[in-house]
Amino acid sequence: MVKLICGKNSVLDAIENRMNVKVIYLIKEPTFRTHNIKIEIVSKEEMDNMTSINHQGFIAVLNDFKYHNIESVFEDQAEIVLILDHLQDPQNLGSILRTANASGIYHIIIPNARSTDINSTVLKVASGGIVGLKIIKVSSIHATILKLKKQQFWIYSTSLDEQSITYEKANYNFPLAIIIGNEDKGISKSLLKETDQNIYISMEGTVQSLNVSVATGIILFYLKNIKEKNGSNIKNSRNDVQGK
Repeated sequence: MVKLICGKNSVLDAIENRMNVKVIYLIKEPTFRTHNIKIEIVSKEEMDNMTSINHQGFIAVLNDFKYHNIESVFEDQAEIVLILDHLQDPQNLGSILRTANASGIYHIIIPNARSTDINSTVLKVASGGIVGLKIIKVSSIHATILKLKKQQFWIYSTSLDEQSITYEKANYNFPLAIIIGNEDKGISKSLLKETDQNIYISMEGTVQSLNVSVATGIILFYLKNIKEKNGSNIKNSRNDVQGK
């Protein structure tokens, strides 16, 4: 599937961050540096036929998007990993990727099936936020969590049930993986069984829930602040803690 980045700012971000761009389509000659990327001048009508997204006269075509494998998490010694359990909305995925980048979390796990892929909408919403991220596609999130646990990762899920506590009260051990559930169904039961702690965001006023991308942002920046504040003092071996 062809991956398009649409919109002036998104395309300029892709160029500036040296993303793997194959060709850029413009309505008029560029007034910016293109770093030797192929440029084609086309009409607005031709661009409209390429995509239904608001392109603003800027479309970049990416070469094949590079996905990573789970081993990159361990090789990079990641302290926080984000797991997205079958998100369906590309707008949400794009927003979450941009927020993850801003919060310094670069390893994101998504499933192969029944989930939105990295498509043109995701790239546009994420804009330059996709740069530097390692998107890891797996055939089984459950099996991946078991592998993470063997590597001493702690697992936290955003879920509202009897075992859940507010995210501010949770005791976080690092390295950790935080699971974000599907927009409608939440986190699957099989994943909740593997979770060390369920957390939720308490609500006030008349609002009963938050958009998944907004909720993810709150959690990620909270984890970022904890990690920066406590550093290596919050690294606990699963075997040591569970053996007490």
